[in-house]
Amino acid sequence: MELTVAKADLQKELQLCQGVVEKRSTIPILSNVLLKAADEKLQIAATDLDVTIVSSCPARVTTPGGVTIEARRLFDIIRSLPDEDVHITMQENNSLLVESGTAKFRLLGLPAEDYPTLPTVDISESNSIPLEELKTMVGKVRFAITHEETRFQLNGALLKVQPNKLEMVATDGHRMALINFPKEGNGKAKKGEELTILIPRKALDEILRLEAGEDGNVRFGVSENQLFFDAGERRLLARMIDVNFPNYMEVIARDNDRHVMIDRERLLSTIRRISLVANERTRAVRFDFAPGKLTVSSTNPELGDARETVPIDYAGNPFFVGLNAAYVTDFLSAVDTPSVSLDLKDENSQCIGRPASTAEDLPYDYLYVVMPMRLA
Repeated sequence: MELTVAKADLQKELQLCQGVVEKRSTIPILSNVLLKAADEKLQIAATDLDVTIVSSCPARVTTPGGVTIEARRLFDIIRSLPDEDVHITMQENNSLLVESGTAKFRLLGLPAEDYPTLPTVDISESNSIPLEELKTMVGKVRFAITHEETRFQLNGALLKVQPNKLEMVATDGHRMALINFPKEGNGKAKKGEELTILIPRKALDEILRLEAGEDGNVRFGVSENQLFFDAGERRLLARMIDVNFPNYMEVIARDNDRHVMIDRERLLSTIRRISLVANERTRAVRFDFAPGKLTVSSTNPELGDARETVPIDYAGNPFFVGLNAAYVTDFLSAVDTPSVSLDLKDENSQCIGRPASTAEDLPYDYLYVVMPMRLA
């Protein structure tokens, strides 16, 4: 294998692989990237056996071939080189000579034949939507995914392609984030069929790193037991999580009759301040609602207490609710509008948050549910 490639192109693709490659794998070759040179391009692939990324960049290929090299080391070396073309030559015993300017590195690798077989997919039955739309959905729900590895059914975000909308939802059992885009000819399922897939957390992280091709779209679907996402010259694959996602629509309260409107930035900064004295484990903060004002407070026997008042648009009877401060700040950080609306009932009922907007302001509908906490 011998080729010449632009440093910027190679660095960009190697950086994409860093999130997928296994850092401390019991299988050494999974810490490597697969390099394959042929047809005037260099193909680069990384996998942890659950998530796979395959990309390529233009190259002047003198001799086709392939090898695997430690991903992090190769990326660090390429990043450190001067901004000149990089000449790569495979030598005996799967070693790789990397040259740029007067710099020379020889890296020891493993045979390309020993690398896990990359999944192949049939993209004929795929859906297409703007990549930025998919990234928006991921960004709005990803933080609500559980961190408990044993709860397999909650270890990802559910994506549903329906005749009239595209929907994504994530929950950890204590809060839930739900977003949907009305469909206007985009993401339409084949022959009216619907598609429901659970996308693992790691694959969601990689979706945020994808770049669209000239049409700005990403093609996605299911082939065999693999989810695939094609954007430009890059393909992301993820092994399907074959579990039943909870019936999330059942947890959305329909009788929350207390409606509050509040400035998003003001509330966000207030909760961040008050939570500085909150219990580090529970993150519980008390919200006291009264006509025209909200008092956010926290009491910690070991640290002290804090309270702050925020003006709100509310004219009903006073009431309070205990909420996890981190859960509320996650929602407020994800919202794009200046104000948010909160629908509540009492201290034993969930809080439902939405961006305060009209359909003309946002191209999507977004809803966030937080379950209440008992305050000591």
